[in-house]
Amino acid sequence: MYKIKFPESFSDLILQLKDNFSNPSFKHFEVLLSAILLGHPKKTITSGLRLMKPSGHFSNACRFLSQYKWDPIQLGLSVFKIILKYMPVASALTFALDDTLVAKFGSKIFGRGCHFDHARKVNRPKYINGHNWVVLGFLHFSFLFSKWLCFPILADLFVPEKQLDKNHQFRSRIQIAIDLIDKIKTFINKRFIVIADGLYAKKDLVKYCIKEKVTFISRLRSDAALFQKPKPVIVKKRGRPRTFGKRLPSLSQLASNKNDFKQYHLKLYGKQCCVKIKSFCAIWKPAATEIKVLIVYFDNMANPCYFFCTDLHLSDTKIVELIAARWSIETLFSDLKDHLGLCDWQCRIEQSVVRSVPLTCVATSILLLWSHQQSQKNQLEFWDVTPWYKNKASPSVYDMICQLKAKCISKTIFSVLPKWAIKGEKSQQIELFLKLAA
Repeated sequence: MYKIKFPESFSDLILQLKDNFSNPSFKHFEVLLSAILLGHPKKTITSGLRLMKPSGHFSNACRFLSQYKWDPIQLGLSVFKIILKYMPVASALTFALDDTLVAKFGSKIFGRGCHFDHARKVNRPKYINGHNWVVLGFLHFSFLFSKWLCFPILADLFVPEKQLDKNHQFRSRIQIAIDLIDKIKTFINKRFIVIADGLYAKKDLVKYCIKEKVTFISRLRSDAALFQKPKPVIVKKRGRPRTFGKRLPSLSQLASNKNDFKQYHLKLYGKQCCVKIKSFCAIWKPAATEIKVLIVYFDNMANPCYFFCTDLHLSDTKIVELIAARWSIETLFSDLKDHLGLCDWQCRIEQSVVRSVPLTCVATSILLLWSHQQSQKNQLEFWDVTPWYKNKASPSVYDMICQLKAKCISKTIFSVLPKWAIKGEKSQQIELFLKLAA
């Protein structure tokens, strides 16, 4: 009985994660990887069993999620170590922090709650019953793909306090974010940058990043109260020295003065844009220290956007470029739901639920890394065979999945039918046909 086989270049990446599992567990890990990356039409464990045909009872793959001993956090950090090994970064490491909602139906599913959907469309309900996952992704600009890639590293489930029993301690999204950043900080032990949505611009997280010397970039509320730095005390007076200086005008008033803006031409969101930036340093009470505030007019936008950065020495253009790079985690969430089965998990008990999405993140990061390595080989056939995409430089996640499927089918068939038995031109025609089949 034959089973699907991964190409050698992909198997080499997976084998570097073997220390996180026992030998039987690693086989089930491969089954779930095949389900997430190759499963069709849904990314279920059943589809992985059909593809890999593992020995033993089929329920062992389900026990891999619910009972087997392995740590999803440690697995994510191991993947991050492999990424740094093959994709060295010269500048400071950059991470994107955000959360996403996954609708779930079933009152007995662990962690299921009612969440407000900030990104809803007009014809969608305001609230979603399901899971809320906080994800920390590694951002890397790929010159080969000419775009920012977001590798999902760590993911944790936010459970509303009403859905928890006495045996579980409630953690807010901010506390979960602090825990994820702390794990990364302990792992790499050097300074890095975290870019988050405005939802995470809260006092606890900002103070933690300042204390741990982690550069934090996020949106700033338009009604934020900003103060000047207090003047140094020359003559001692009675009472405690002032913590805040004179209050600054509102951000809208500061934005109305167009004299102090500087104009830049930057590549944002994959295209050249003209932006106007005004920056200054001020004290923000939630941070309890001086921060860098940016007022930005993007191209063809009438209203300004407000941002802040805890690193006073980071340039304005670099901050704006990183803010635009954060959008890659939003496109990642879309790809996870549309092509990688983030919504297809049918887990109910706690252990299975909290391990499901981290596995999807691990599979996605390995896929992105493998596809980036394949692009360095300058193969004649790459993502698709349509004539209008011959010089395609920026593949989508769906293109990467199709490429992996084609390689797996080719590897599986030629393992049965030796490639040397077929002449070169016929071999290329067969591989082209297999690529179309994928």
